[in-house]
Amino acid sequence: MRNYYYYDKLDSTMLEYQRLKEVNDLPLAVRAGTQKDGVGRANRIWLSPPGGLWFTFDYEYNKSLPSFALYMGFCIHQCLESLFEPLQGKLQIKWTNDIIFSERKLGGILCHYQPIKRTYIIGVGLNTNNEIDSELGKFGATNLKSILGFEVSNSMLCHQIIKTVEDNCKYMENVVSYLTYCNENLFGRGKLALIEMGGINIEAEILGIDHNGALMVRNNWGELIFVHTGSILEFLD
Repeated sequence: MRNYYYYDKLDSTMLEYQRLKEVNDLPLAVRAGTQKDGVGRANRIWLSPPGGLWFTFDYEYNKSLPSFALYMGFCIHQCLESLFEPLQGKLQIKWTNDIIFSERKLGGILCHYQPIKRTYIIGVGLNTNNEIDSELGKFGATNLKSILGFEVSNSMLCHQIIKTVEDNCKYMENVVSYLTYCNENLFGRGKLALIEMGGINIEAEILGIDHNGALMVRNNWGELIFVHTGSILEFLD
């Protein structure tokens, strides 16, 4: 049994999750209409305007998976395509933690593993019914409302995403299955990109994802490189 909490406004669903967890041992999901201090990867600002889907939940698992963020991308991608026909064949996964539609960001994922509690804490942000203003627009964002032509239920979608993560747990024992899926739907394959890895930026061609979830790239000298931690900063062609 999972307890679901909703707030019109929060500093951060991740922070509220931590506060609630101090007095609640059950699995939790915390959703907010808007966040004031949402945080993404590498402490980047996570813009959370009203109307979007912003939530944090936990998932118990007995070990840390290097490719867990891609597992989440697989689950969210699969969930969205199963619910909304206009997304089918047009939705992509950007290594390691973004959901892309028509080269624009639809959503992002943030994952932390707590080894003592053997639990993943997962933050999800999806542009659903929120407006794409100039601030969000400069990041190349889009939203479900403009794609589908109608508003979606954020409550329903939150529940469905979490259910997909739970129902797909069998794939976590066979990482090749979901990594193959991610490869088939990988955004940017064959493109030249500026990639941050270990504090260093390199220009390289994106080739795919390896069996550990690392991004395989080829630099300008033809050298094959495996990027285990980092991010794709921008595409150069």
